Amino acid sequence: MGGGDVGAAFAATLERVGTQLTSEDLVKLYPVSCAQETDAPVKLEDCKFFDLFAADPMKARGDTERLRNEAKQQHGASFVDQILTSTTHHPLKRMQTTDYRLKPDEKANLEANGVVAVERMPAESFADIYYRLYTDDMPVFVTADSILHAWHRSFDAFLVDTEIQILSPTLDKILETTLSKCCEAIIATSKDDSEARRVMVDVELFLRVGLSLLRGELVDGVTENTIELERLLAFVYSEETKEADILSSKRIADFSQFKPRGHYTNSEELMRYFRAMMWLGTIDFRVAGGEKPEEDLYQLHCAVMLVHFLRDSQALKIVEKVDALISSLVADGGMGADSLSPSQLLRLLPKETLFTDDDKETLSMLKSIQNRILEKRLGAQLINGHPRVENQPPTSTTPMSLPSSFALLGQRFVWSSFIFSRLVF
Repeated sequence: MGGGDVGAAFAATLERVGTQLTSEDLVKLYPVSCAQETDAPVKLEDCKFFDLFAADPMKARGDTERLRNEAKQQHGASFVDQILTSTTHHPLKRMQTTDYRLKPDEKANLEANGVVAVERMPAESFADIYYRLYTDDMPVFVTADSILHAWHRSFDAFLVDTEIQILSPTLDKILETTLSKCCEAIIATSKDDSEARRVMVDVELFLRVGLSLLRGELVDGVTENTIELERLLAFVYSEETKEADILSSKRIADFSQFKPRGHYTNSEELMRYFRAMMWLGTIDFRVAGGEKPEEDLYQLHCAVMLVHFLRDSQALKIVEKVDALISSLVADGGMGADSLSPSQLLRLLPKETLFTDDDKETLSMLKSIQNRILEKRLGAQLINGHPRVENQPPTSTTPMSLPSSFALLGQRFVWSSFIFSRLVF
């Protein structure tokens, strides 16, 4: 199942239930059983453990010290030492240092709502809060969000290690070997002025931008692409929306998406990896269903050429492994990428050579591939992230359809993005 299948299923559901549902209709369709409300006032002083949080920390420490001395006199110092070094709770271990007392307005909110957020008691993390409660030997209420926080932090650390130790060097190998094959083919056709050579030059630029972003420096390649390479890299680093010439077509690209965020700001290596992956994932080849059929066919030709170089450089299998690894980490329900993958496109190609000197034969092959892409709904996009779509004023209540897309390492399908794009367009 892929993104196109989800989109088709969603469209069928909309047709069945309609699009004019009100909030009242939704409540009737999906009733929620609410807890029975009560008007009985809550008296905090009667609540278990509230006295511990309402205590003056200085007085609490004095009371604990007094109880320890009494225990020493009655049971001996070794008895008290054993309690203090144990891992179990005991009143004698309590030595409060934090003042948890609520102000009158905070206390009133707690009584009225059952919960209160106290901004004057900040903490750097859940771990900081739990450590504070642990050292003060206070009661702990473990919440689901704190457990999820620990899980996400562990996952994030694992992801960073995977990206630095595995994905980044593997991506470098893929781009370098594929770019090398592409350059060899361009040099071999240096005196040629065919469309095939122009396609190779565009593919070379695409690969070269990705590798330059990954390495943080200009990568050598075809001289005729150097000026355009520098221009595209400047667009990426500007982190602004720009009109760029990509794959011989003008498009509006949102380069603000290339600004590193989250853990990708932790090191220069991660920032370079992030920008390279954004290039390979968001700069797609629009292969069918676009506004200009001739551009669709040309970009399909570019995609076919890229797959050819991936296969000849022995990088295609590596791409498949990287794609599978990324999908296992971040995709929802095994949905994979939100675009046509190199392996999927390869299965559509004829077994004979991908290239021919006959432009008519090449055009016929490309149209045949394009028809199969449309018939099978391959590369159907569900992520609305292109300024071309976002900047156009809505003319109906139906979201605009996106062209079928091919990407070297496309963005993953996630349900949150799908739902959001269907609520806001």
